[in-house]
Parts: sequence; structure tokens; C-alpha cells
Amino acid sequence: MHRLCKFLGYHWLAGSALLGNAELDPMVVVESRSPQPLSEASPWVSRISGDDLEQRQIYNLSDALRSVPGMAVVRSGQMGSQTSLFSRGGESNHVTFIYEGRRLNGGFSGTYNLGELSILNSSSVEVLRGASSSLHGANAMGGTVYMRSSLPSVDGHESQVGLKAGSFDTLNSNYNTSFKEGSLSGSFGFSSFETKNDRPNSDFDNLSASFLVEKQISDNLYLNLLGIGYRSDFGSIGTTYSEDFDNFQETEHYLISPQIKYSDDGLRASFTYSISKDDLLGQRDVSDKTQSLTDEQSVNLIIENQLTDNFLLTIGTDFSKTKFEEDGLSPWALPWQEGNSWEQKSASIGFYVKLSENNEVSGNVRYDDYSDFDSPLTYDIKFNSSISDYITTFIKHSIGYSPPTALDLYGFGPWYPGNPNLLAEESKNYEVGINYNSTEKNYWSLTYFYTDYENLIDTTPQNINKTSTNGFEISSRNYLNDYLRINSSITMLNSKNKDSGEGFLDRRPELFGSISLIYEKEVFMIGTEFISKYRTKEKDFNQASAPWFKIVDADDYTVARLFSSFEFENGVGISARVENLFDKKYSEVHGYPALGRAFHAGLNYSF
Repeated sequence: MHRLCKFLGYHWLAGSALLGNAELDPMVVVESRSPQPLSEASPWVSRISGDDLEQRQIYNLSDALRSVPGMAVVRSGQMGSQTSLFSRGGESNHVTFIYEGRRLNGGFSGTYNLGELSILNSSSVEVLRGASSSLHGANAMGGTVYMRSSLPSVDGHESQVGLKAGSFDTLNSNYNTSFKEGSLSGSFGFSSFETKNDRPNSDFDNLSASFLVEKQISDNLYLNLLGIGYRSDFGSIGTTYSEDFDNFQETEHYLISPQIKYSDDGLRASFTYSISKDDLLGQRDVSDKTQSLTDEQSVNLIIENQLTDNFLLTIGTDFSKTKFEEDGLSPWALPWQEGNSWEQKSASIGFYVKLSENNEVSGNVRYDDYSDFDSPLTYDIKFNSSISDYITTFIKHSIGYSPPTALDLYGFGPWYPGNPNLLAEESKNYEVGINYNSTEKNYWSLTYFYTDYENLIDTTPQNINKTSTNGFEISSRNYLNDYLRINSSITMLNSKNKDSGEGFLDRRPELFGSISLIYEKEVFMIGTEFISKYRTKEKDFNQASAPWFKIVDADDYTVARLFSSFEFENGVGISARVENLFDKKYSEVHGYPALGRAFHAGLNYSF
């Protein structure tokens, strides 16, 4: 069965992959845009199901990604604070985030703030590690995170309301509903989250909402409308040795996007328009405020044509326009900078060929025309071979491209100067991997990757001429029996600054991973998770005298979580969890202590 037929057969089930009580092989789209079974995807593709997120009681995307190999999540403090994501040792703005086919606005920094983005209404999260510029252009040089929101497949209505409370005056409420009535279906979600954390001036408040509504016009034609948005307020006290009780930031973000889709036996097409806004207000003291605004509009057309049973051709074209404005709201900060806008035009072509029963080859080529930068040609090519019923090997080569962000070029207020002379970043990537599927309930994968970067942009910001990263990623999913399962991920990473000879890149751990053990029987579930990070060096820029930074060793840590839930027959459920079970004292970033032990309990009702 070729990929397009698989897409048609799984059209309504791709998000949850459920049919009754039997779980089908989930479909993923993050790697090739066309759906493929997870069991056939590359070892550098990971999927986190909605059930897994709910069981582990994960609230935001950053915590969800801690269980993905290759993805080093580093939070500068506590809930809501700035969170970096180093995919295979790349920079934070090297990962693009997509929600149901729409690329999310990365704002002035080009980095979607993971600490503020909830997983509200997400049926699953798919992650592609490694360069995907040939699929998604700028800001995809290190990978892609794809959030799915599934719609019901049968007529009916289902809703859930929940309330959770815990340590540090934490309160989280949510409401989700989904429906299907004939040709019309939809899902809506709303969430509020607030906490005081355990340091002064560290309050975090977040309101998030999303909706997806789809109308089937005919047997082959669908029209849908997607909307997501959030507002966050966060007090930023800074480091323990340089506390500031006036710092705060406010963020408002939204995206509205209509889409039309067509599919028949040999053709699938989609046309998408998106408009989004990211507004960030930052204050360093009572007289020093800066506001940055990023408006983006984009259109996207994708056409997939199944030319033969063994050959699929994909053609795409994109256009986007991004406008930046920045205002210093005090006499000490910057005035408005108007008229800063970028345009991006692109065309791409992808293919999938089944060479024989056991061998496949696929690839993509993309041309981008950036109004303010180069016009790069990026590509990837992948070959995979099944050497037995259980073992499949993969090899891939790709190149990536990422222009400087507005933050890199223009800066943000007087405390973060920009650098208008920056060059675009480029990468050459190589990876080999192996998947082992002994049964439907046991899966292992191993990947080795190597990347050479040119002109990597550091935090100062300036270009580093030559850098490289390489390492191993190991992941597994195993059922020990009908009720007990264990998931694990381990990453060994080596990141080098070849120009300086320092032998490291800032804040990239050499060893990190997670392991979770979950027991589930009927209406009862209990589980535990361990998250570890070891051997990390970073530059501490908070020095009062020369040298203006020093190299420090970040804390090594292993943090344990415990979570449990019980469902009653009347739709009422209770849940509880303990974060940082052993009250580990540590900082992910030097001078920014993480939260201590926290207890949480919740109540939800499904109807």
C-alpha cells in the first residue's frame, strides 16, 4: 500500500490512531509531509502521543521535549522563564515549530518561547531531529517540531474540564471539547496557568486558547480554520547574585489560518493562508522598557501526486512577509525602527521511490529567495533498506541554511546590542541509523549524526567561522507485560568551537536523557520519570570586571518525577504528581535555580 492510499485510509485517524480499543500504527507527517507509519519512519523521528502527555501530566511543550533524544532543553530559571532548545548542538532558533501544517511565528528572536507554549488541544507531538531546511526553509536547520490536533471520526460530542492545584500557589484549569455532526467537525481548547514559583518577582501567568473547525464540502474537498493564541506575564528576577525586582516581560501571540484541502485516489493538495502576530514587552527597570512586534503573513501550496504505485512526487511553493518594529518606551532605549520587513519566496520538489521490496529512496530540493539575504538551494536525500523482518537501516545527507534573526541584527533594548554585519548560517549534515522492531510493542533505534556549521551565530552575537557537532541518539519503547511499559532516550553529544579551540559550545550537555516507567491497568495508572543532564560548560556573562565572562561548569543533575491517576465510571478522574521528588538543588543555567520539590493534585470530568 503506497503512502497516498495510507493517507486516505487514515485521514480522520492520523492524530490519535485509535479504532475502538485497539491502537493502530500511528501516522507521522513531520519527515516528508506525506503521512507514513511511525514504524517505517527514520530513527531520528520521534512521536509523543496525547495519551502519553496526559499520563505524564505535561503542561507545556518544553517539558514534553525533554523525553526526545537529541533535544537538549535548557530553562533559565523556573516555570515561564526563557527556555532554549539545542537540537543536536545547534542554536535555539534552528528548530521550526508547526501546528497542523502552519509554521508558528518565532517573534523577534526567531525562537518560539517554549516556556510559554502549552500543549493545549494537541493530540500528538512529532519531532524530526536534524536539518529540515529543504522542507521548511529558514529556522529549520536543526529540526522540526510538529503539533497535531485531531478531529473526531464519528458523529458525537465529547468534552473535558479539569482543575489542578499545587505547590508555589500553582493553579491550572482547562476546558476541551470536540464534536462531529455530519460534514462539520471541530475541537476547541482553553487553558489558564499561574504560579508564583519559589523566588520573589518570578510570578508566571498564562492564558492559552486554540480551535480547529473543518467542513467537508464534497467527497474530496475540505475547508478548515485554525486559530491559536496565548498571553503570558512573567516576572524575571535574574540571577541569584544580581537580583532585580523590577524586571518583567509580557507576551501576546496569535495565529489565524484558513486552509483548503483536496484528495482523491492519486492526488492530494492543500492551500493555506496564515496571519500571525508576536508582541513582546520587556522591562529592565521602571525607566527602561522595550517593545518588539513581529507581524507575519504567509501562503503555502503543496501538491502530492502518486504517479505510480512506487513513485510519489511532491511540489510546493511558499511566500511569506515578516514585518518587525521595535520601540524603546523610555528616553534611555531605542526609538521606533519602522519599515524593517523581509520577504521569502520558495519552491520545492520532493520524491519517494520504492526501489524494491526492501529498499526505498526519498529526498527534497528547495530554493529560497530571501529579500535581505542569500538565495540558497538546500536539499536532503535518504536511503533506507530492510535487512530483515525486524531491522531497517537508514542513511541521510542534507544541507541547512538559516539567516540571522531580527534580534541578532537589531538587538533588543540597550542591554542586548545587535550586529548588522552578521552572515547567514549554513550546515552540512550526515546521519546513519537503525530501527529494530521485534514486535508491535517493542522498538529500539540508534542514530549517529555529524554536522559541520559555517558562520554559527553565538549569543554575543557574532559569527563563529567553523563549528561541528556529532553524537549518538538511542531511544526505546518496550512493554514488559500487558500493563507495564518503559520508554527511554539517551544522547551523547560532542560540540566544538573550531575557531577558539575551547572544545565546547555554550550550554550543550555532553550526556542527557530520560527514562519513564508506567504501570496502567484498567482505570488506574502510576508512573515515574527520571530526567538527567551531565557535563555542560557555559559562559557566565554576569561579571562586574574583566574578563567580562568566565567559563563555568553547569550543574549535573538527575531529577525524578512521580505521577498517578484514577478514573471513576461516572467520568470523574483524579490525578496527582510530585515534581523533583528528592528535592534536588540545581540550576540548568548558572545562577538561575530550578524549582524545588512540588506537589500537585487535580480533578477532571469528562462528559
